[in-house]
Amino acid sequence: MRSIHRAIASCTALCAASSLLLALACGGSESTGPSTGIVLIRASNTGPGLDPDGYVVAVDGGTGQSLPVNGSVTFNQLSVGSHQFLLSGVATNCTLLSPNPVTVAVTAGDTAQATFQLSCGAPLRPIAFSSNRDYSTSIYAMNADGSGVVQLTNNPPDYRLRDGAAAWSPDGTRIAFWTTRDGDWEVWMMNADGRSLTRLTNSSGLFDSTPIVWSSDGRKMAFQSFNFTASPSEIYVLNADGSSLVNVTNNAAADGGPVWSPDGTKIAFWTNRDGNDEIYVMNADGSNPVNLTTNPAADRAPAWSPDGQKIAFETDRDGKVAIYVMNADGSGGAAQLINTAADDQAPVWSPDGTKIGLQAGGDIYVMNADGSNPVNVTNTPDWNDDIVWSPDGRTIAFQTLRIAGGGTSNSGGPAWRPR
Repeated sequence: MRSIHRAIASCTALCAASSLLLALACGGSESTGPSTGIVLIRASNTGPGLDPDGYVVAVDGGTGQSLPVNGSVTFNQLSVGSHQFLLSGVATNCTLLSPNPVTVAVTAGDTAQATFQLSCGAPLRPIAFSSNRDYSTSIYAMNADGSGVVQLTNNPPDYRLRDGAAAWSPDGTRIAFWTTRDGDWEVWMMNADGRSLTRLTNSSGLFDSTPIVWSSDGRKMAFQSFNFTASPSEIYVLNADGSSLVNVTNNAAADGGPVWSPDGTKIAFWTNRDGNDEIYVMNADGSNPVNLTTNPAADRAPAWSPDGQKIAFETDRDGKVAIYVMNADGSGGAAQLINTAADDQAPVWSPDGTKIGLQAGGDIYVMNADGSNPVNVTNTPDWNDDIVWSPDGRTIAFQTLRIAGGGTSNSGGPAWRPR
């Protein structure tokens, strides 16, 4: 009888143990769930240019993945915790505005995101110009052979919005220009790649688009203004940061065409304060204006030689407009350099001072600085003007109006990067 009771007890204990094991196997442990997460990395580009080939992103020093311009890339199955993402492959015309590397916290089962902010300028090109090829007029730049055109300013498609008269700083890092984007013609500045647009003047209708000329040290600019409702043109000088706008002529007569002396201490200009147009020179602050020509004819368009010793100009003192040259202080009188059948206008010295370019009857001529060996370098039925020399003096750029027509847009006002 005792054996039977022991057998029953053993069987009961075994069944209880089996039930406990079954409970542990079926419901006594919990599921762990996902143990990794996802990170989405984006690139956001601003500015007039783009990185030409995109970027590369690597996580925690591992192998990089391609990140398209203004695109995204996904990193899957990353362990929970913090991870570092490093962006590389940034082009020289782009600036990274975000921290690099960036740390991203990964949560199990979730997607975290991070964005690299970049500003990209247009690739540097040597010739800046204005064009209305996109309906509004903007500033563009191109290579000397016409290739590689890039847009530096970008206005909405409105014919009233115009950017023009681009002028390079002497060191080639900035471009000053006129624009109507604020309703009136105002002077703005940008970097050579089209970034960092800055308004320099706030004139409320005082100015019009005229050539902007830089002092040789890049610290100041001068330009001719015209207030259509109050007074004739004046010459203003402005610091390159937009401060200290000064009317340096402040005369009841018309003053215009300012050009800096190579050493930046003086400004030559034309004025009719004596009853007819004469060439004057004044100190850069407007003091001590001196009449250099003193002639009853109209003398205009002064151009200082690179060594500062001579001033070329246009005059009609012989019955038609011709190019003359004189000493920079006006001494010794003026000598005629060229007299074609047409009016000879707008002399421009080559960088080394050995030649002078000019416009005559719609053609471009180049002659030696003493007037010898004049050559018609265009000789076309088109109208050509607005000459600029390349820094090495071997090439000239100019604008042309095609008399025969053709083309769907207007481009002009070339400006060659000094270096």
